[in-house]
Amino acid sequence: MFNKVRSTILCCYVIRLIFITVLTVLFPHGSYASETPTPDAEAGMRVELFELKSDAVDAMVPMSVLLPPEVDRETDTQLPLLIWLHGGGGDRHQLVELKRFIDEFLDQNVIPPMVFVSFSTSAFSGYLGSWETFIEDELPTAMASRYHTRTDRDGVMIGGISMGGYGALKSAFRNPTRYLAVGAMEPSIEPTLTELPNFTRNTWTRGPAPALQPTDNPARQVHDNAAAIRNSNLNIYLECGDEDYLNLHDGAEFLHRVLWDNDIRHEYHLVRWADHVGGSMTGRLREMLAFFAQSLAGGRVDPVALPINENEQQLLTQVGERAAQGEAPPPEFGEYLYGIRGPTLHAHAWGSLKVLADKDPAMKRNYAELPSTSLPAKDSD
Repeated sequence: MFNKVRSTILCCYVIRLIFITVLTVLFPHGSYASETPTPDAEAGMRVELFELKSDAVDAMVPMSVLLPPEVDRETDTQLPLLIWLHGGGGDRHQLVELKRFIDEFLDQNVIPPMVFVSFSTSAFSGYLGSWETFIEDELPTAMASRYHTRTDRDGVMIGGISMGGYGALKSAFRNPTRYLAVGAMEPSIEPTLTELPNFTRNTWTRGPAPALQPTDNPARQVHDNAAAIRNSNLNIYLECGDEDYLNLHDGAEFLHRVLWDNDIRHEYHLVRWADHVGGSMTGRLREMLAFFAQSLAGGRVDPVALPINENEQQLLTQVGERAAQGEAPPPEFGEYLYGIRGPTLHAHAWGSLKVLADKDPAMKRNYAELPSTSLPAKDSD
């Protein structure tokens, strides 16, 4: 018994050291546990730290908030809310350390003005149990009361890194109509719909701790709740480095395939040469926050059903005639393809062929049911 307890303590200590290393590598200009603002804290987003009484977890929850500059929280238009879940071993200060990057993204118009909120759980809570109620119910209401943020589905998003990415996906897949979008960087997901034994390629980071229930795995939640997630139009962003030291790219890839097989639209990035920490993180964070911004803007950038004018119809006729002769389209057609009207003209150019395939039931899916990537084994004789 003593050896088991000692192993558990040692495992948690090692994981906490790993998390502190993550913060040191990503955010070298400050201590993640310090309540003292960084020197440039007066510029950009405003930081507020406070405690929130939670009935769900029956405790005072330490909170951190980033507020856009020059926003009057009582009189201005309601702003979108992004709930940020910290990684394993961390706390509310992870969001504060992200401030310098978020300031840059806001200044570059990568993201619109929005309110970020995070909070401290126990170091390895997994955002299980009463934390789910706190995140989905109490937190948006409390933020609206204090900061005049939006509470409607189209104004609330959730995201996180590592354990936080896991928690964000779990919350969103369990209640897909609660959020406009969910984003997960390198989420701590195991590649299974059931259970995996301890101390294997994808479970050694558990240490001696028992496995979570399969129904707490986001991949299993997609499997069990596929129709509700698909019909909710939840915007889903998933990414991981392909050299993640903790092998979390296996779980991310597995979840991507489960989403694909269940015909659920999502954006997925397997980032070449990227680890669980390091220099790639800033660019990857930028990409995920840009996805949130695009979700707020309505999603698709270019329409596909704009009215065709006379010049465009003549151009499409030329494209068809040249194609029949085995010739390339005129140069001006290529110029169209890279503009806002490109998708519409492209759809018209291919439409007559596509309609011939409409009887195939697979055309009604977002993603195809792909065949195996292996060929049948040849007989030895």
